[in-house]
Amino acid sequence: MILLVEDDPVTCHIMSAVLKRLRLPHAVAHTGAEALAQVARQPVDLIVADLVLPDVHGLDLIEQILAKPHLQDIPVMFCTTHSDPQTVQRALALGAVDFVKKPLNVDGFVRRIARALKRAPARWEPWRDVIRRLHVDSRTFEPLLTLARDALAELVQTLSAIVEGRTTVAEVGNEALAARVVRVRGAALNVGAIRTVQLIDYLWSGTATESDVSALHAALVIELGVVEQAVQRRSTSADAVA
Repeated sequence: MILLVEDDPVTCHIMSAVLKRLRLPHAVAHTGAEALAQVARQPVDLIVADLVLPDVHGLDLIEQILAKPHLQDIPVMFCTTHSDPQTVQRALALGAVDFVKKPLNVDGFVRRIARALKRAPARWEPWRDVIRRLHVDSRTFEPLLTLARDALAELVQTLSAIVEGRTTVAEVGNEALAARVVRVRGAALNVGAIRTVQLIDYLWSGTATESDVSALHAALVIELGVVEQAVQRRSTSADAVA
């Protein structure tokens, strides 16, 4: 999903129209606060951000977003009318992959989007590759996907209770919590949820520190939504994998 962070209605309309034509899923945020809310609840593969927003400078917003461990590898493009060398330098230091100039050149925007999406984090192993790797058929795969969703939901619920102070790691049990994380990692691997596996490996040290729990919870809330969507698509798709 591409997140457009843009308060200018004309630019926003043009960008949205182009992405619809390309059949690329996208969402729109008109302020920095809206953008922060979007990245907290759904998977984002690319951010296209205006430098000047009503409530925050675009560079400050992206710095806030990329400070979160599970969002650090999301590619960012900045959209601007003009930019001074200092702004460009800071944007590049943040990891910006490109700049889009206003007014938009549609063909140029399309090329830049295609190029930037190549930097997006991998999320899924192709279904057929999973089936070949596990030596199962499509009828076995669907229950595996449901099991992964259920295990992930249970872990998210547990992490949420710890983050919100309704329980503690000691009450859950460090070993029990670590076992749940390992179980979710295995279930995610079995269905080819590459992103979920990578985030667990990156964020979970196994010691269940406060930062471990908080960062993993924030990441897995999004991953649960992704897996739930996959379950729904698989259950309603007429194009079953042979």
